[in-house]
Amino acid sequence: MAEKEETLRGIAQRFAEFHKEFSHFYATKTRDGSDVAEQYLKGLVQSSESNMEKMEEKVVGANSQSLQHFITNSPWDERAVLAQVAKEGDKLLGGTEDSCLLIDETSFPKKGKKSVGVGRQYSGTLGKIDNCQMGVFGALVSGNKSLPLDFRLYLPKEWTDNPQRCIEAGIPEDKIRFATKGQLASEIVRTAINNGIRFSWVGADAGYGKDPEFFADLYALNKTFVVDVFKNQSIYFTDPNEPGSERQRVDTWASQQPQELWSSITYRASTKGLLTYDFLHTKVWIKVAREETYREVRLLVRRSHTDISDIKFTVSNAADDISVQRLAYMQGQRYWVERSFRDSKSTLGMSEYQLRKWRGWHHHMSMVALAHLFMLRERILNEEALPLLSMEDVVAMLAFYLPQRDATEEEMFRQMAVRHEKRQRDIDRNLH
Repeated sequence: MAEKEETLRGIAQRFAEFHKEFSHFYATKTRDGSDVAEQYLKGLVQSSESNMEKMEEKVVGANSQSLQHFITNSPWDERAVLAQVAKEGDKLLGGTEDSCLLIDETSFPKKGKKSVGVGRQYSGTLGKIDNCQMGVFGALVSGNKSLPLDFRLYLPKEWTDNPQRCIEAGIPEDKIRFATKGQLASEIVRTAINNGIRFSWVGADAGYGKDPEFFADLYALNKTFVVDVFKNQSIYFTDPNEPGSERQRVDTWASQQPQELWSSITYRASTKGLLTYDFLHTKVWIKVAREETYREVRLLVRRSHTDISDIKFTVSNAADDISVQRLAYMQGQRYWVERSFRDSKSTLGMSEYQLRKWRGWHHHMSMVALAHLFMLRERILNEEALPLLSMEDVVAMLAFYLPQRDATEEEMFRQMAVRHEKRQRDIDRNLH
């Protein structure tokens, strides 16, 4: 017990050493921003909000204006940081049969029209159409561990059709172009391959499965995929280019199959016990490009024992020697990228930012990915002694062991003065 506690007490020291590995990424031609980068990283775990004033109130030596400049204006390269995060993540999670690259999106509700990429679009976080930003993310997953290692901010056409609005938000000229979420996902897969990240398959939900071009890109990249499709997905049981081939909706076909063709499979543990569903498996043909290009794939249908409306449809180009049970496991791994978002938002301030410009959004997300890497290392380091150690636990220990500003009366008045100055600036800005 004493040895375990001593290991945990070293978390703050390991946090400082961890930052030093990446400090060189924050040195620009005019200044070395590594100290401020360390303060921002601490702020993500010490403050409940990624708000510069809140960070200043917690982090020793931090200054809100310096933090704001670092995240919004400083020209350090977030792509270089992400590439290193990905390589370090690959050492921890890559290169096994369970290593997978999972694509998913998450939304960030925002007010107003100034935040880069904001617009009325469907938010899975809110479960409705609302004003939000949308990011497409890629996470490296193995077993029950995950690491977000890349992202792309989705720009709606209302943005890319208005170059002046894009320029005002600081979007680089070469990024002012409309790209579908499927195209952004393909960019993430290509970047992972170029960075040498080792993963056995690509997973995604039906939002990407509806895009034939996404499948075409994965075939071109020679990657195995396990991707969900919507219930209205068209399927064929013979080559559609051959005479007599008939099209069906996948949900219609599944509803017609007798119970004896369904197999009960337990495929993943959860906090509520082992997950068991009914599965249906066959081979079908689907469209994999805008032109009339089709491929034969494996179809997996997952249905709840207790709620027949709880049903998912998945297609895969996995080899025939991959068992149905293994395919079910691969499909179920998408849970961990969703869990990754939830953890990052609740403990690392992923969504609690106040940033309007392109550079600020990308800088913030790369710092969150960096913090997530540290959390992953700690979980692996302490896995034997504390197999249930969570990101929330690590953040709580950091909040306890890292130095904090003294709660003196003088400091309280200083913080209040800073808040009042900001409020007055906001009032003055809104009056003009």
